[in-house]
Amino acid sequence: MARLDYAVNALGYSSALGRLVGLTSKGHRWWKNPSHVVLIDTKGVVNDLGPVDAHWFRTDDVSAGAVVGTTFYVRDHARLHAIDIDPESPSYLKIVRTVVLDWPALTLDDFAVDPSSGKLTGVSAAGWGPGEVVSFDPATGRVLSKAEIANLPGRSTYGAVLIDAAGTVYAINNGYKGHSRVYRVTGTTATELSTGPQMGMIDAAGCLPNPMPPRVEPPAPRPEVPPPPPPPAPLAPTPAPAPAPVVPPPSPTTATPPPVPPQQPVPVRAARQRPEPRKDLPLDPETTPMTKSRKWAMVTVILVMLGAGAAAARTRG
Repeated sequence: MARLDYAVNALGYSSALGRLVGLTSKGHRWWKNPSHVVLIDTKGVVNDLGPVDAHWFRTDDVSAGAVVGTTFYVRDHARLHAIDIDPESPSYLKIVRTVVLDWPALTLDDFAVDPSSGKLTGVSAAGWGPGEVVSFDPATGRVLSKAEIANLPGRSTYGAVLIDAAGTVYAINNGYKGHSRVYRVTGTTATELSTGPQMGMIDAAGCLPNPMPPRVEPPAPRPEVPPPPPPPAPLAPTPAPAPAPVVPPPSPTTATPPPVPPQQPVPVRAARQRPEPRKDLPLDPETTPMTKSRKWAMVTVILVMLGAGAAAARTRG
């Protein structure tokens, strides 16, 4: 239960937004964008989406509302307006379609969405007889079905109508014989469920889904402790290396000196030998930087020495 600071009318429930949807003009000047679309959560927190994009549209002319998908349907006397409440749509908060309602749909003070067919259903008490359950197509405004319901009082206002998931209709009469009364409609019979103080204005949004249970986080998995590593295997004893074999030193041997050839007696005077012709010795390549004049000087000295040696030998002979 929540208490709002201003009146909200034409309540409906949007499963896409997860909020109640309604219209209000509290705090807004009626001649300038008078009707604002609001969202209400189950704790009564209101979120004002902004004005309906139609300067002529006034909230005090609206008496019923319901949400189908992202379209908010409101009844304005004999007309049904379709307001786009999809935040991603280019026609957001604009009236995208208006149709004229057939009789007796234009007398419905509230309607709800039939989940099985998508049509809108309300209770009319405009006639002299019992109340009628009326269903109509929101796209055209044409009445699809209507049926008088026994034990459902007529000539009074049903300001709140609900439909559950099974298609059962629940209607709340604003005031009948001094009390507001809740009825359940099954087939063509109505059963009174409860009574309360008479109310001048009443509205209903729908049968809201049951609250989801609080999310319970699963406990974090316990970290797996790795098993201790197995003890190291004992090391095999290392075999001691075999001692190296002792090789006896070689026995000493007496080296026999080579035989000395007998020396020939040296003659007192060697016989004159016939001189062999001189052989030219190959010249070694020059290894030092020596000029040609120096080389020829050395050759001259050698020849002079050879000539002197030859002369001395002749003299001795």
